[in-house]
Amino acid sequence: MTGLTITAPASAGELAVAPSYTPILNYYNNAGPDYSAWSRNFNMHFGYCKYLTDIFFPEKMLYRMNDEVLDRLQLPPGKIIHIADLGCGVGTVARHTANKYPMAKITGTSIVDSQVEKGKIFIAHDGLEDRVQLLKDNFEHSDLSTGRFDFAYALESACHASGDKKKLFIAEMARVLKTGGRFCIADGFLKHDKELPWLFRKVYHKILNCWALPSFADISGFSAALKKHGFKEIRIEEISLRIAPSVAYVPWTCIKFVAKEFWKNKSFRLKKERWNNVTVSLLGMILGSHRKHFGYYIISGIK
Repeated sequence: MTGLTITAPASAGELAVAPSYTPILNYYNNAGPDYSAWSRNFNMHFGYCKYLTDIFFPEKMLYRMNDEVLDRLQLPPGKIIHIADLGCGVGTVARHTANKYPMAKITGTSIVDSQVEKGKIFIAHDGLEDRVQLLKDNFEHSDLSTGRFDFAYALESACHASGDKKKLFIAEMARVLKTGGRFCIADGFLKHDKELPWLFRKVYHKILNCWALPSFADISGFSAALKKHGFKEIRIEEISLRIAPSVAYVPWTCIKFVAKEFWKNKSFRLKKERWNNVTVSLLGMILGSHRKHFGYYIISGIK
């Protein structure tokens, strides 16, 4: 996507949303464009290190994460399939999927107007309008048809769902998937629902505030909710060490971003959400280092 310049809208659209979503809208409308400092193609997640040489190529690790999710969906090549991208951002994973699987049709949802509008420009640039669609919609109670999709994934988006077990999100994913459809979720999870140590708890709640998250799910409660909604053959894989090389790029990325903003504006004055994005990126390294309490997982299964 090099050479394509996008100017993101500065405010949310006119569609009414629940007050609880306002911090999410403010965060992505103000700080969303800054993700270009992390990934020139707007992969808005951490990367997956598969081979030792990957550690030298941060963007390659980001695309490897996309492929790890798609591999667990077991997408059939050469067959028309319908895939739901639940919490699609600007549709980078959806476009990657469409380019890799020419028969796939992907529908992405986001509650953030600026993401949908920016994503549509990317889709048009890639000539994928007939196979990738981004909608302003809520993955907890969407307008998507029941049983429409063969596959569904959520890459670092389920954490934005409400509750510590993400029951509404799971119920909606179950509703839109066909019987026998496969899902894959990649995200950070708490390893238990017990009281957290004081310092870890302070860092954890600061991260929630900066990233506009209600909570991270606890892995056992999330798994139980999946089973309750009829999912089976659930596979839970902790991949914390696989994403560590990608996370290691965070400090340098933050330094470059702040230096560039100062050079451009001769000031360190950034909107709250933009500073929060820098702060939380660094605090996330502390969160991830406490592997007794927190881990990064890929979860997959069948409806």
